[in-house]
Amino acid sequence: MRLQRRRHCQVELEPPVSQQELETFLGRPIRPLRGLLDPSRLQQCGPDLFDYVSKPYGVAGLTLQPRTRLRACWDGAELLIQQVASRVEGLGEWQNHLSFGLEASLAPALQSGSAVLVAEAMVWADLPAAALVASPALHLGLDQLLDRLEGRCQKGLRRRAEGWLRRHRERSLASAPQGSAGPVG
Repeated sequence: MRLQRRRHCQVELEPPVSQQELETFLGRPIRPLRGLLDPSRLQQCGPDLFDYVSKPYGVAGLTLQPRTRLRACWDGAELLIQQVASRVEGLGEWQNHLSFGLEASLAPALQSGSAVLVAEAMVWADLPAAALVASPALHLGLDQLLDRLEGRCQKGLRRRAEGWLRRHRERSLASAPQGSAGPVG
C-alpha cells in the first residue's frame, strides 16, 4: 500500500529578481540544496549525487533519523530532486518492510514582473497491507516532513538565494567596464 502527500509553495525574493538570475542560481544544484538542507550534513558524492543525514526527530513515539541519497539535476527549466536511496534509523524491524521516497522540483516563474521560486514536493511511503495499523503515524510523519520542507523553502532557501543573488550582482557590477555607468561631465 502506498501513502503519499504532495505540497506546493512559492518563495518570493527581495529585492525582485529576473528569471535568468534564478535559473543561474538553480543551475548548480548544490546552491539550493544548501538552503534546503543543513550544509554540515550534506555531502556531494558525485556530479549530481548528494548524501544527507538528517537530525533525529520524533514522530508517534519513535525517534527517527533519515539517511538519504539524492540526485539533483538542472534540466534548463527546473531543478529536479529525486531520492535514489534511503534508510530511516529508529524503525527497527519495520525498516525492512517499508520504503520511502521523495521527488521535488524548484523552478523560476514570473509573477507581477518579478521571478519567484516555485517549489513542489511529493513524499511517499510504501508499506505492506499488514502494516495498515501504522498508516496514521506514517501520514503524520509525511505531513511533518512536508511542513519541514516548506519551512526550509521559506527560510533557508530564501536566505541562501537572496545572499547568492546579492553577491552575484555585486560581482557583475565590479566586473563591468568603468565609465559605462552613465554620462561624464
